[in-house]
Amino acid sequence: MFTQPELEQKLAELIEKYDVPGAQLAVLDGDSVTEVAAGVLSLRTGQPATPDALFLPGSIGKLYTATLVMMLVDEGKLDLDTPIRTYLPDFEVADHHARDTVTPRDLLTHTSGFDGDHFTDTGRGDDALAKYVAGCADLPQIAPPGVIWSYSNSGFSILGRIVEVLMGTTFEDALRDRIFAPLGLEHTVSFADEAIVHPTSVGHVADPADPAKLVVSPTWGLWRAFSPMGSAVIASAGDVLKFAQLHLDGGVAPDGTRLLDEKLAASMLVQQVELVDDSVLGQGWGLGWILDHWGEVSVVGHDGNSIGQNAFMRVAPEERFGFCLQTNVDSALNLYRELADWLFGRRLGVAPRPDPATLEDSRVAEPDRYTGTYQREGLTFEINADDDGRLMATVTPSHGVAQDQGWPPMIDLPLVPVARDDSFMLKLPIADADLLAAFFNPDDVGGRPTYLHFGGRAHKRV
Repeated sequence: MFTQPELEQKLAELIEKYDVPGAQLAVLDGDSVTEVAAGVLSLRTGQPATPDALFLPGSIGKLYTATLVMMLVDEGKLDLDTPIRTYLPDFEVADHHARDTVTPRDLLTHTSGFDGDHFTDTGRGDDALAKYVAGCADLPQIAPPGVIWSYSNSGFSILGRIVEVLMGTTFEDALRDRIFAPLGLEHTVSFADEAIVHPTSVGHVADPADPAKLVVSPTWGLWRAFSPMGSAVIASAGDVLKFAQLHLDGGVAPDGTRLLDEKLAASMLVQQVELVDDSVLGQGWGLGWILDHWGEVSVVGHDGNSIGQNAFMRVAPEERFGFCLQTNVDSALNLYRELADWLFGRRLGVAPRPDPATLEDSRVAEPDRYTGTYQREGLTFEINADDDGRLMATVTPSHGVAQDQGWPPMIDLPLVPVARDDSFMLKLPIADADLLAAFFNPDDVGGRPTYLHFGGRAHKRV
């Protein structure tokens, strides 16, 4: 078992190495959770980070949404394979076949096929989710339902609206009454006015005037319509692991109260779909959960991004070992990977899967196979080639989150070939690590690519 002093020392070393203002780490070993923190909650105030401080776990909160959905299944109010229009009769997207056939299972597994990063502010009222879902009417379809996996924030807000309708309450009240309170999560809230009485981290982003310098992010939380995407979970790392323990314990709370049927809890950890890119998130997806293997060890979890904050949670259920790392920078992937190597390496002798090896020659034999425009809601990739056959990507965001965070220009970024078919490493200036860019064709494996998969999303060739 790791001691608190050695965890504190390691975390302090890593945030200094990777230029992270502050971080929080909780480690689960058996039934024991050890919590530590390092650095500061804000570069502006210098307030020290503490284990009880609140961070923004971001999309880790999607697991809480998935749990509420499964509670509805447990109560017989929802069937995962019944079209969502049964529960939301006015639901619309651009493609009528998708509108009529997409199911809660499709949304939980990110296989609905409609564009998933519809970012719009619908206000702070209790009708924010209803307005958001109404605004999905024009969402385009990038693939037929069930054909490809592409991370969908929109799908989880739609699930959140189903929770509101079937539970007869607001999404945030459902979280509090069905998860936060029964689990005794004393360091978890949903709104900024609740967080203000706790020590709370702010986000940090690159200074637009000096990108090498970090500044406090201009905004803190995301809009209320994003609550089921994860923004309604504002928590300490220790509380995130207490939530994860609900699933390790088969749906039973610490006081012995059953919150979710044991078989339904177990079903959430069964693979539903295989991922195109297994290098960043994992090999597959369950009902809300990332599923992976590090060596022979089964690992589950989720990652999360918010404005200037980045969080990671990975747990080995059979070994009852894992951790939650929360940071107050917009990208801490390298820190997470080194920490995971150290924790899982020392405790279980395994580590996350490394990226594919890059090739010495960056030229490609058939650049026309890849060049062109690839799009999804809010983001466009233009893939071009120079005269020697080296590929470059120009990335153009159009969604509000990118504008709020002040993303820099991303022009002619090199795509570096790797030892894997139709795959390249790509480094964006908003990230601290290279990510895999995988070109693929779901209808003709090995054929001319019709999609670019990057950052967990499929971008359709147009």
